[in-house]
Amino acid sequence: MDVEAIELFDIEPDQLDRFLSIGWFRLQQNIFTTDIVYFNNEPYKAIWLRVRLQNYLPDKKYFALQKKNARFKTEILKAAIKPEHDALYERYKKSITFNSSPNLQWLLYGNSIRNVYDTYMINMYDGNTLAGLGFFDLGNTSAAGISSFYDPAYKKYSPGRYMIYKKMLYCKERRLKYFYPGYFVPGYARFDYKIEIGKGSLEYWNTYSKTWQPLPTIGK
Repeated sequence: MDVEAIELFDIEPDQLDRFLSIGWFRLQQNIFTTDIVYFNNEPYKAIWLRVRLQNYLPDKKYFALQKKNARFKTEILKAAIKPEHDALYERYKKSITFNSSPNLQWLLYGNSIRNVYDTYMINMYDGNTLAGLGFFDLGNTSAAGISSFYDPAYKKYSPGRYMIYKKMLYCKERRLKYFYPGYFVPGYARFDYKIEIGKGSLEYWNTYSKTWQPLPTIGK
């Protein structure tokens, strides 16, 4: 399947729930789906994931990360890009080897002047220093984790993973049913972390049966 995309001018929370439930995901101010992605001109299978929050409980990996990140303060609030966020993204972008959006504005909004999604952000501070930043969208019963970034100086703390856990726990506290972290790519290690977070409650979108199934059944 090639990429399918829909240009959005508005989207209600229940509509986002519906799109997420059939393997679609946010792209700037649009929404899209695909089951093939390309890296270095090579095709890979894209497997869409979700976490059943009702079944999710913090695991040993989370508690280890929580201890490791005890020095940091996190806050979750409505998304509003400020200069400190732009500066953090620029530092992050210089540290990675894969292609990324030129700036946060383009990543989240593209050419749009308004946000049709109900977007929240997580700020992660070391004292007064912004060490990490993440975004996620809320629907009525589900949420989609959009992206997470961090200052390269804090890489050893695995802040990207820690912020995903914090997003999930926030959504669980709000009694949402599902958290959608996007896709992972078998055979492409950069996405492997996604199948370790919420592992016991992970499901994947089976594009043949059009159903969500427990992750361990992939390939069976």
